[in-house]
Amino acid sequence: MYEKIIPAVLLIAAAFSSLPGADPAGNKPAPRTIPYRQLDGNTVAVKVNPQRVVIGYGSLAKVWDLAGGRAIAVPGLLSKDALPESMRNLPSSGSPQVPNVEAVAAMKPDLVLLMGHLPRHRDCAALFQSMGIDTVCVTYNTYRDFLELLKFFCRLNGRELKDVPRAKKIIADVQSVCAGVKGRPAPRCAVLFASAAGFSLEAGGTNNGIMLEMLGGENILKEKVSRRVKFSYEKLLMENPDVIFVVTMGRAPALKKKFEKEFSSQPAWQSMKAVKNSRVHFLPSRLFLYMAGPDYPEAFRYMAKLLYPDMERK
Repeated sequence: MYEKIIPAVLLIAAAFSSLPGADPAGNKPAPRTIPYRQLDGNTVAVKVNPQRVVIGYGSLAKVWDLAGGRAIAVPGLLSKDALPESMRNLPSSGSPQVPNVEAVAAMKPDLVLLMGHLPRHRDCAALFQSMGIDTVCVTYNTYRDFLELLKFFCRLNGRELKDVPRAKKIIADVQSVCAGVKGRPAPRCAVLFASAAGFSLEAGGTNNGIMLEMLGGENILKEKVSRRVKFSYEKLLMENPDVIFVVTMGRAPALKKKFEKEFSSQPAWQSMKAVKNSRVHFLPSRLFLYMAGPDYPEAFRYMAKLLYPDMERK
């Protein structure tokens, strides 16, 4: 009797092992969807290995490319430098702030990548989803967000972060820069944000605030909020930081003139430590206004050299 049962069991096992998704080695089959919790609290299930991906915000393009993804459309940008070379001649998905819903729908994408902090992106996501188009509104405001987003994008492309050598090197390089300045005296810093609307300070929870903290600097704006805060010239004088970083959004030459008029022309300006020691620095927008993405090691090195000007001599 046992001789009859055992072959039957083996035949059943062999039949099940031949089914799609079954793994004879006993490993779990690869997931068909990856869950993502959006800023609005909703969790969306995104299908793995999408082939027709529309990118709705420029900063996402290099991260998607780094994770091994391909795209069929990207937003229209003033500078193509924000895009990987493979995406610089793709059709437009609309403006970075407002995707063109009709044009995108006509492309028949199987995934649309949008930004969770932009209200118009969230509105467009609801429209795409009502059309049956997979859409996810991701969070990407800081270096820490970059790490989580890169892991998510890798998984969507059927791989793990450890399987992408270039991604591993980017993370290792950032860690190396931060380790290289560990233990140095912390310079006190102000990170000013300059735009046509005026000036504000970047708090500790902003991207530049987090980078500053990771590099051992001390932000004069202690709050860990992820936003910019209005401040007074008198407050800046009273804090008297060792280093002043200026991030510009808009036409840099015009904003520098505005800065000179409102700050450097003031009598007390020359008495500040940062001014006396020539440590007022305008940061390049491509690394500190926009998300640096794969260029984060360069951004960290750039800021580290300004924080610790003697570090290369030691």
